[in-house]
This record gives sequence, structure tokens and C-alpha cells, in this order.
Amino acid sequence: MPDPTTAYSENLHAALWRSAAAEVLGGTAGRAADLDWAANPTLAGIDRHVRALECGRPVRPPRSAGPAHRDPDIIAYLSELHQRLAHSRLNDDPALTAELRRQLSTFARHDSALDQLGEKYFEYYAEYPYHLPGAPAYRCWQAPEAGNGDVDFGLIEWRLPADATIAVVGDVGTGTDLAAATLVAALSFRPDAILHLGDVYYSGTAFEFDHRFVGLFESVFAATGHRAPVFGVPGNHEYFTGAHAYLAALDGPALRMTPDQRQRASYFALRSADDGWQFLGMDTGFYGHTISMPIEAQRAVLAVLHRRHPEIPLDPGSPAVTLSVPQPAMVRLRDDEVDWHIRHATSFPGRSVLLSHHQLYSARWEVGRAQRQQPADGGRTRLDPADLHRGWVDTDLWRQVGPLFGQHVAVWFWGHEHNLGIFADGYVPPGWPADLGVDAATLRTLPKGRCCGHAAIPVNVRDRPYGVDFPVPLKRRDLQLGRHEDWYHRGFQILNLNGAGKPMAARYFQVARLDPTPQLIHQETIA
Repeated sequence: MPDPTTAYSENLHAALWRSAAAEVLGGTAGRAADLDWAANPTLAGIDRHVRALECGRPVRPPRSAGPAHRDPDIIAYLSELHQRLAHSRLNDDPALTAELRRQLSTFARHDSALDQLGEKYFEYYAEYPYHLPGAPAYRCWQAPEAGNGDVDFGLIEWRLPADATIAVVGDVGTGTDLAAATLVAALSFRPDAILHLGDVYYSGTAFEFDHRFVGLFESVFAATGHRAPVFGVPGNHEYFTGAHAYLAALDGPALRMTPDQRQRASYFALRSADDGWQFLGMDTGFYGHTISMPIEAQRAVLAVLHRRHPEIPLDPGSPAVTLSVPQPAMVRLRDDEVDWHIRHATSFPGRSVLLSHHQLYSARWEVGRAQRQQPADGGRTRLDPADLHRGWVDTDLWRQVGPLFGQHVAVWFWGHEHNLGIFADGYVPPGWPADLGVDAATLRTLPKGRCCGHAAIPVNVRDRPYGVDFPVPLKRRDLQLGRHEDWYHRGFQILNLNGAGKPMAARYFQVARLDPTPQLIHQETIA
């Protein structure tokens, strides 16, 4: 089983470098599972470089400039030089380009795969306008080139049966046997539709979509003899290449069976034939793909985007904050998309289900902003009881869609964390007052929040997926994925509609290693 800490970077440049390496060294099949990042000296060296990049430090120059093909330390240094060379070319810096080429020439028996890796990385930047720089691809319902003000732009024309069976998977775009086993198990329920909660690894390139997402579904459809339309939202990894390949996959024929099943935007509304239930897919990746980068890098990216498109705030969490005042950013939706979702939720006669990649709250990840401190006696400080921010709660996102909770929205399924989290119903962060006053309308209580990003990414016990770093309890402490040795099982969800005005049934399943036999963990009704 691969080490998950080496495989799925949350840093944009590191993830894109892995994409190039996997494409160059993984062969035409593009199978990330076939790449042994520890045993292969070239991959081990690249991995060392990427780990250093993720930590914001340079690779130490090797003591010797001898043959590189067996020395991961030398390969790591060469990998860094090649990535710097690609950026010097992109920045049209001939002096730096010449110097980097001179440094590379001092190494004997240079690995030609690294030359190819650098060229592929350069091609990615040249191919995707986002990196040159430009704006991520997004189809706004208000924009003339997309929806042109039609609020039904993004509404799926096709309807789910009133008694539909729906499979929900998160973070499945790896192309691995583990992902295939999860999908085979989900398709054993003969779902009418499949909903994906985002992330195609490593960077959502066209190559990766072809081989690890679209190709994965096509192979599993063929193996099981059952096809279903696939609808999904983008994660942060799709936006590492500006979501261009993601939208191209939506436009292609492979993820749908009939023309009316086409998903035109990165957000969508999918409704049942009797108007009993609708699924609202939300694009949290548009602002969420810079969050795992250092704050300085986030602001540099956002400054470029803001200059080209002033409607993009300098800080996703605080549009009015200037670049000179660092503030932790929170994931949020575009304001035009918030308006779109509110319109569709409030005008729909039935119940709504929210789908996203990023989480509203987390027991393990810092997704919000720490509660403010205020002066106290004796020169000390204390937490400001009037401040509702919590480090583990995305209060920006909550305020955007919170007005829909309860009255319109029954449940929210998200991914991003590679784990199953069946959290306590009606979660309220500790310290929030019973009377929220003016905030009561936007910070309504979510009936059910469920993390479902555990379809394919391997997770080891040392990752502590069920550690409690923040006070977000599970519904029951025993509602956890099982393990084989030190590796947690992967899984999926099956939802069964029972008609308008009737509760939905939700079942949570796991699969053990590569055995596609579904194992039930929990079942509940959602009203």
C-alpha cells in the first residue's frame, strides 16, 4: 500500500510536479498506483524534492555531482533545478535559464526522464491559461459567455426517478485498483446516478481526467455491466490546473448517457421527477485551491487574479482586507453562485441536499479562523465571547448558505478529508450563544453534516483520521471505518429516495482492501 503522505500534495506547484512525474514515468496507462515512490530511485528523489517544496525549503546540494541514476539525493536536487528551469523559461528570464542549464550540465549521466519531466511541467503551464497567469475556468450563470442571466443555467434537465438510488463517492479520481473496488461495490446497488464530491489527482490535468476519472468510470461500467450518469463538483486539485480539464470532461459524452444529463457548470441542481428532493452541487474549489498554500503565496495568486478580475476578492475570507494585513483565508463560494443556490433552494417545493468538496467543520483540520482575543485583567488576554469564529469552523461558508439550513436543506455531504465522518446531528460550535441575535438568520443549525471523502485515497493509522483535535463529535464514537492491519477501509454512500414528502434512506458502506463486497457501517433516515 502506498504511503499517502507522499502521494497527494495540497500544494499547487508540488501537486503539478507530481502530475508531470506520474505522466512521464507512469506510462500510457497513467496509473498512479503503479508508481512506487519509495523503491524507484528517480521517484524517491522527486519525492524528496516535493516534500521540501511543500515545507517551503530548498533541496540541499549533493556532496557529489556524480552519476544521478542511483542516488535519490542527487535526483532531488536535479528535480528542483528542472522545476526552477521551467519557471525561468515561463518568466522569460534568459540569464537565470542559462545559469540553471549550466548547473545541470555539471552532473554526469543525467537522467533523461528528468528532462522530460521538466518539459511536461512547462507544457502544463503553457497549456493552462491559469498559470500564465489567468483566471480559473468558471461558467457564471450571470455572464454573457455562459448563463447570460438565466438562473436555470446549471439546472440538470434530466430528472431522477422519484424512487431513485444514488451513489455518493468522494475523492475517487486516483485511477487505482482501490478506487475501482469502491466503485464496483457502489455499482452493485444499480444506482440511477453517481455523485462525486471532487478531486482528481494530482492536479486535475487532461491526462489525469482521461485515465484516472473518466477512464476509471468507463472501465468499471464495462466490468459491472451497469452505467449511470456521473455528476460532480470540483475540488482543490482540479483547480491546480484551473479546472479546464474538469469542464472539458463535463462537456464530453462519457459521463452521461443522454444529452439531457449534461452538467454545464461546476455547480448544479439535480432534481427528482416528483420535486421531492434536489441535490445542489457547490463549487468550493474556485476559492479553495489556494488555502493549503502559505499565506504569502495565497495572496500573490489572489493579487494576480484580482488585477485581472476585480470581482475576485484579495482574501477569500475577507474581501476588504488589504495585502498588508495577513489573515487566514477561509473557503467560500463566489457571491454569484451563492445567489444561484439560494434561488434554487428557496423556490424548490421539496427538500435539498448540499454537496461540496470542502468541509463546513472538522475535528482534525483547521478550516476557519481562531476566535479573537481581547485584553483582560493583569495584562492578560481572554477569548472574546462575542466573536463566533472558530479555527475548525468555516464561518464564511456557513454565513453564505446557512440561511438554507433546516427549512430547506436537510443534509450536507462533503469530501476533502480522506475519511468518513458521521458527525453529531445539529452541531453547534462550543461557546456560541443560544441567542445569536442578528446572526441567527445566517448561522442556522445544519441538521446533518457528513464527511465522505474516503473512496480511494489510502489512509494509515499514523494519520489519525479519527483523532479529536477540535470539538466536533461523531454521532456515535463507534461509527468509524474498519481497518486491515494499519490501513483504513475505503467506502461510499447509497441514498434511496422514497417519494415527495417522505424521508430519504442513507446507508454508509466500506470495502476491505480490494474486495468489492459492501460492508454496512451505518444507516439513517434524512427528512
